This record gives sequence, structure tokens and C-alpha cells, in this order.
Amino acid sequence: MSEPPEGSPPRWRYLGSVEVDSGCLLIGDPAYLLPRNDIGHAGIDYQAVVDADWRAPATAVAGDLALLLQRFGGDGRFPVLGLFDGEELISVRIDFEGPDEG
Repeated sequence: MSEPPEGSPPRWRYLGSVEVDSGCLLIGDPAYLLPRNDIGHAGIDYQAVVDADWRAPATAVAGDLALLLQRFGGDGRFPVLGLFDGEELISVRIDFEGPDEG
């Protein structure tokens, strides 16, 4: 992909989609959240998600290492867009308004 001319405004591009079946979405660094048997790191337990404060649209979990998003309307496949400044990803947007048809 060719890089936009220098000084061009940032542009949104479709990155893919995320599938949601639990009514929530977890955002965090996999190095902190996923298990690693080689170093004895258990990773986040799903019970931390179940025990989270579901009254808020976003709740810190896993010792503030991740953000649990909820109350966005339910399950489905949702498009993920990236805002790029040249080739650098500077922001991510997930559209929860309607499931992705593709």
C-alpha cells in the first residue's frame, strides 16, 4: 500500500471485525492477559469478566491491565476501523451500532 503524501490528514481504514458472543469485549495486551505456561503465568480468568461491574460501559479488570467494554447492545460481528497517519495506526474504532454483515 502506498503511503499518502506528506501532510495528508489521517485516514480511516477497515481493519477487520470482532465477533462478540458474551455481550462484552476485552481490550488489553496479550502478554499480560493470555496464559504463558513457559513462565507459569495463568492469564486472566473468565471469572474476572463475570465478576466485573456491569453497570458501567467500561470497567478496568486484571489489576487495571485491561478494559472490559459492555452495555453496547449485545452480540454480533462488529467492524473495526483504524485511523492512520501515513502508515502509523493512531486510533481504533469499533462500531457497535450494527453488526457487520460481511
